Amino acid sequence: MHLSKNDIRTLALIASSEGPVNPHILLKELGFKRETVSRLLTHLEEQGLIERRGREVILAGTPPAEAFKKLYYSHRASPLQKALSLRRVELLARLDQIPKSLEALAEETGMPSDTLYGYLKGFLRQGVVKRSKEGKAYLYSFNYILWSELKDFAAALMEYRALRLVPRDALLIKSYRSSVLFKSIRLQDATPTSFSAYEDYGIELDLRDNYYTLPERKLSVQEVFIHSLDSAGELSQKLFCILFYLKNRDKLEDIDHPMMKNLKAVLQGERIKGYPTLEDIEDRTDLYEIKL
Repeated sequence: MHLSKNDIRTLALIASSEGPVNPHILLKELGFKRETVSRLLTHLEEQGLIERRGREVILAGTPPAEAFKKLYYSHRASPLQKALSLRRVELLARLDQIPKSLEALAEETGMPSDTLYGYLKGFLRQGVVKRSKEGKAYLYSFNYILWSELKDFAAALMEYRALRLVPRDALLIKSYRSSVLFKSIRLQDATPTSFSAYEDYGIELDLRDNYYTLPERKLSVQEVFIHSLDSAGELSQKLFCILFYLKNRDKLEDIDHPMMKNLKAVLQGERIKGYPTLEDIEDRTDLYEIKL
């Protein structure tokens, strides 16, 4: 599902046209064989970036296609092929204003460090990222001042890809490197996770929604817990997370998640806005045979 340099060249040519583009124009301008152009157009259509009108093609009316149009007209003199090809879009979606180390980005993206370093080195030359130093480590953050349209396109394309996995009558909660987390009022042909999987661990809940992940697979207790943390917006849901943590603490102690600091603070008796109190937790522990 990655974009190639030829994908970007084809997309840029379509974006620059005042009207629908005939594939014969692409053959002439790009110098490709008919089979190559056909394959490129099929791939771009699958990505939600173009649509066909008879024998002609235009930019699609999707968020990623609209975002690419803005990117192209803001940076058409820039080598967009070098900024978007291969797995660079995935990296761009992970970069933010908060500086991150090469190791953190490798863990988030699942990319080899050598590959990441090559991408980041190119981004530095283009001004796409900024680099700072913390001790001996270099940290990288996205340059929104120069490249906000590039970030918008990467985010829109990654979200579009994620939404293609989610059933139409469901709501996307979060997309990960190779999976999605969503909820639905209706039962779905997917793997139950988050609070919907708590019953398998001795915590029965009366839920309004069903929580799922795709693609279907066997989940570890750590994955179920992370999915529940990412699903928890209400105070009651955070209480469920704490109960699950207490029941499986020996396997979850090393989980790295932004909510873990507050979760552990509450268990030490601190009162944090939006989280249950220690008294709230104690009221429910006996119900599930959980020890504080």
